[in-house]
Amino acid sequence: MTQLPSNFSRRPQDLRTRSLFKVAIVGRGFTGIVTAIALLRTVSGPFHLVMYDPQQTVDIGRGVSQSATTLLNSRVRDLSVDPVVRDDFSRWLEAGQKLGDDGGERAGLDQSFVPGELFSRYVHQRFSEALQRRPDVVLQICPEIVTGLDQSEELGFSLSFGDQQRARFDAVFLATGYGLRENPAEGQATRVGDNVVVIGAGVRAVDRALRLLADGQARHVTLISASGFLPQSHARSAVGPIVSEEPFPRTLRGAFRHLRRAAESANADGSGWQGIMNGFRSRAHDLWQELSAEERGRFKRHVRAIYDSHRNRLPPEHFERLHQAIADGAITLRKGKVERIATNGVLLSGPAGLEVLYASRAVDCRSRPTDMDSPLYRSVLRAGLAKRDEVELGILVDRCGRTASEPKGFQGLFAMGPLGLGSLPDIDLVPEIVTQGHAAAAALDNWIHDISLAEQRRADE
Repeated sequence: MTQLPSNFSRRPQDLRTRSLFKVAIVGRGFTGIVTAIALLRTVSGPFHLVMYDPQQTVDIGRGVSQSATTLLNSRVRDLSVDPVVRDDFSRWLEAGQKLGDDGGERAGLDQSFVPGELFSRYVHQRFSEALQRRPDVVLQICPEIVTGLDQSEELGFSLSFGDQQRARFDAVFLATGYGLRENPAEGQATRVGDNVVVIGAGVRAVDRALRLLADGQARHVTLISASGFLPQSHARSAVGPIVSEEPFPRTLRGAFRHLRRAAESANADGSGWQGIMNGFRSRAHDLWQELSAEERGRFKRHVRAIYDSHRNRLPPEHFERLHQAIADGAITLRKGKVERIATNGVLLSGPAGLEVLYASRAVDCRSRPTDMDSPLYRSVLRAGLAKRDEVELGILVDRCGRTASEPKGFQGLFAMGPLGLGSLPDIDLVPEIVTQGHAAAAALDNWIHDISLAEQRRADE
């Protein structure tokens, strides 16, 4: 356990003293690390940063929905942790010749898909470099589960963790992500020829199904998708957003009718639907803000699954392997909801009713919204520090991740990345998380500056 010094428990109002401003980041996955990088690069004054996460090692690949051992589903060009230098990851790969002699020229490198292990190394190196440039910042890693958060006007935020321990902070960044869960037995070896059930319809579930077959751990995989949809493919070459000059509809039905027509037209002329979807995503935030609560609920129930299947895409070679495996009978796609997981299979609720699917094991690759019934988030909501979004995907936030708290205004709490999916439709994608992290760091720096000015004016009076 990390023991926090008591002299760091003061509020921002004491900045005119020599105490350090204290910041906590809860979560050390991709969102948490990117937030830390942004703070180190942006916050102008000295501060004390504490990062909470029970995991001793952090797999950044897992933070973007895949493990470090497989190809990420985003191209190199979309994986920079610098919102200004968009080719930073590509430059890092070139500088270290991380892809060997066959890495190709810059254009080809930008288009490529690389293993999550490389991306993890890149992110951690950029974090280390940012920290080395800030000798005025104190960093601590606390391997504890945060169980509570409250606030008082005099002492700021109080984080609860461990065995009834508490620590005081001036600002808190919640960066716990989705909360991806896996069956504890997932890593156990199985007999060659066993059938395995993989639960989930996303990129990670497809990746796991293909690896089970490739590694000889399963002769057959049953892939269970609640919606029946699976991820679509990236285009062979990256395409930018294509935005029609036609006025954009402001209703859910009208927007997706517009999207369908535009995609059909793009497919007909050979340009492909991916650019149309990229253009649609650039307008998604503004559309989402104008939708009624009823339309947002309709999106969650009827549209989100197909929308996610077109925005979270597979590398083309993975898409081809998936559909070849389905055609060969090595993968069977089943639509339904898993009601229970047992040691010998799952209980599936499908179109024909309940049935038992027997298997040697089940691998749960579903991504779920953050558990708002966990002790941490119950305390946050109970204290009025944040509000749930209307479709119950997470927490209401603005573009910077600032929570929608009580009318007294912003008090220093941020909910980052996928926690804000109910407010920001694409905030689980790498470029959006990176942009948000730096915007949040700038907002925090401005807030500290405003408090300092207010204190100085009071001191001069």
